[in-house]
Amino acid sequence: MKRKTVLLLSLLLVFSCDWNKEEKKTKVEEKKPPIVEIQERLSSIVEKATPGIVTIFTYSSKEEPPVAFNAGDEEAFSENESLGSGFVYKEDNDFMYILTNGHVIEKSENIVVKFYNGVEEKGKIAGIDQKSDLAVLKIKKDEKISHIKPLPLGSTENLKVGYFVIAGGSPYNLGHTFTFGIISALHRNLGISTYENYIQTDAAINPGDSGGPLLDINGRVVGVNTAIIQSGQGLGFAIPIDEAKSVADELIKYGKVKRGWLGVIVQDLTPKLKKKLNVKIGVYIVKVLKNSPAYKIGLKKGDVILSVNGKQIKNSQDIKYMLAKRKPDTEIVIKIYRKGKIFEKKAVLGEMLDKGI
Repeated sequence: MKRKTVLLLSLLLVFSCDWNKEEKKTKVEEKKPPIVEIQERLSSIVEKATPGIVTIFTYSSKEEPPVAFNAGDEEAFSENESLGSGFVYKEDNDFMYILTNGHVIEKSENIVVKFYNGVEEKGKIAGIDQKSDLAVLKIKKDEKISHIKPLPLGSTENLKVGYFVIAGGSPYNLGHTFTFGIISALHRNLGISTYENYIQTDAAINPGDSGGPLLDINGRVVGVNTAIIQSGQGLGFAIPIDEAKSVADELIKYGKVKRGWLGVIVQDLTPKLKKKLNVKIGVYIVKVLKNSPAYKIGLKKGDVILSVNGKQIKNSQDIKYMLAKRKPDTEIVIKIYRKGKIFEKKAVLGEMLDKGI
């Protein structure tokens, strides 16, 4: 609380010069203090976003779930029940699509989506992508929810550390709850899913918030709340919306995500390997899978991949993320280091399998 108070006081000081100027103007020209304008803006964002945010109840048994729970009732959920959040991502003539986390709805046989007005609807899984921990639910539209519209989507291209954000969700079944903070860091990798490029924020994220939106100061979704470090404070993480959009659109269209696949297993370069091979960057090929695109162009165990399409490869997570963003049948140019020589190879990516990248 003290940190939030200091933050708001700092904002007041930043804008105080402008406010002093305003005092000199006539009453007709007078404006509200900047701190009040900021407060009202945040309130407006919350008000507009609320209808598009949902609470998700999931059940692993086939038994009919109870209709509702008391907020904060710890005994309301058994080991077969769980709670999460989501938001209205898209709609068409027949369905409303809810974007959430994969871990919120996986292994669930009954899913209930509760809207801000108390309306509860059964959700059907449109698709789950475990590699990114994203999922989409679809709900048959009816009159009770027809007025609810998708939240506006932003972009992560111009996000900067220090920008304000608001996290929305249903922590501990407390319904629509919003927290305010800043972007603490970008491009975080926690090692909890295959493809990671998290936004870190100090806007409080708690159990039950998973799948809810991270909003910018214009009320646009810039991330999907996903993870916390429970032993720390102010350490919340969200999937960037640019990546979430790509996954969600494919889940809606195909029920799965089609990713590019080279067909190699790689590891980071250890200090020992760097010294032995006399290279500073890249990833070491541990295995080339048979009949893969890599196999067909002659890549071998022991090769070092230096770059893809001219972009340097820093580590194995880097190349996983880079290839995953490309679609099957895409041609790429790979720069390889082998036995003191550097050369380039062209490969046409296949479709991602369960093994390799």
